[in-house]
Amino acid sequence: MKQAIENLIQYEIHHGVISNRDYIYVKNQLYHLIGLTPTNDVIEPQLINFPSDALNVILDQLERTGKLDGSIIARDLFDAKLMNVFTALPSVIDFKFNQLAKDKRMIWLYEYARSLNYIRMDRIMKNKSYTYHSSFGVLQITINLSKPEKDPQSIANALNEKNTDYPKCVLCKENEGFSGHALRDSRDQHRLIKFNLNGEPWYFQYSPYIYYNEHAIVLSDEHRPMHIDQMTFTNLISLTDLFEDYFFGSNADLPIVGGSILTHDHYQGGKHRFPIEDAATLQSYVYDDIRVDMLNWPLSTIRLCSNDQLKLVSLAHKFLTHWLSYDNDSLNIKSHTNQERHHTITPIARKRDGYYELDLVLRDNQTSEEHPLGIFHPHADKWHIKKENIGLIEAMGLAILPKRLISELNEVKDYITFQKPLSQQASIHQAWIDTIKDTLDLNHLDDELHQAIGHVFEHVLIDCGVFKLDQIGIQAFDQFIKGVLA
Repeated sequence: MKQAIENLIQYEIHHGVISNRDYIYVKNQLYHLIGLTPTNDVIEPQLINFPSDALNVILDQLERTGKLDGSIIARDLFDAKLMNVFTALPSVIDFKFNQLAKDKRMIWLYEYARSLNYIRMDRIMKNKSYTYHSSFGVLQITINLSKPEKDPQSIANALNEKNTDYPKCVLCKENEGFSGHALRDSRDQHRLIKFNLNGEPWYFQYSPYIYYNEHAIVLSDEHRPMHIDQMTFTNLISLTDLFEDYFFGSNADLPIVGGSILTHDHYQGGKHRFPIEDAATLQSYVYDDIRVDMLNWPLSTIRLCSNDQLKLVSLAHKFLTHWLSYDNDSLNIKSHTNQERHHTITPIARKRDGYYELDLVLRDNQTSEEHPLGIFHPHADKWHIKKENIGLIEAMGLAILPKRLISELNEVKDYITFQKPLSQQASIHQAWIDTIKDTLDLNHLDDELHQAIGHVFEHVLIDCGVFKLDQIGIQAFDQFIKGVLA
């Protein structure tokens, strides 16, 4: 175990998290937490690739000696406490970040979070990712394997844990340094960057389980519900100036078409090129020196492009206002049922070649007897691949698919190759696979199934489009846009 501790300390020195001056302090703190007696032994460090390479050795030994109960939760809670020994106070992080040049600060903060094992790269690298060439361009597919599933001991621990309302949600600023428990992940080494956004205090952080390159979250100081309004557009455009080379977007503010957290006002961003950025244009318009494009994208999307922030935000607000009350009975588009609102927008902002781009994805959360989870939501024939909400990330063309697909697709391969019956869990793929199995090349079955999943995801996105990209839908979409620009 002493070898692992030495390896971990030297890793953090090498990555600039601490300096040689900190060595004795950090060593004493780690030994105390682990329950070892420090010695003057000289241990030659060994190279490790991730903090977890050392942490797992330490945690395994603590389990063998009965100091940890063997649950994933206990391991994660304790390794976060070990890593917190290396982590600077929030005020120090803020100061260092703000001292750096704009083109250096993001690189430093991202690498700092990775080096501290807050962004768990060893787990994230387990995700399965590939691309699919759709009729709308290249889509990105990820099967999410990074976050571990709860084991029986963790589930038992959770049953005995008393839940509290502190922090109010997983995004609140009170998560900074929060020790966690059986019901809440540890955030010991979690650090926020506090900044001013159009007169309000906000915070910047990275996601511990990133879905794409430099996956960031920007959250309001106040725990308040998500909302899409004119200030949302202003904030997103402002963020592209504050955080260089990052896009920023917001999940919609309604159930079904929104994200998983609607209780805390927040945005997502990062340094990643999503498929929607490369979408072709079906039709273009000009309004007050703003270029307006109808995109060839499965979700109905309008792109505004200008170097004038105020004009851009004003026009975006006009589109939002028009969409909030827009009805089209022939296309089953309805803005309200009695007093219940159905319409909102998923906005995405970026800067490209000195111009601001703002994508407005039109969303409708109606349900019906035929589609009880949503008319403009993945339809039931695609739930075997994706049943969850289509939020900001999927709307931009990156599929985040469930871990269960790995084992289920292994069964599907056995069914195709050896006629082995599917289990009850995998039987959700029966109708789909029976439809396509005769078209698959058995010599390249893995790739063929990946592409077949990509095809399903493309049609998941088509289900979510309010104006379908057929002649009638495009004509109605054109009339909608012209109605705003008139």
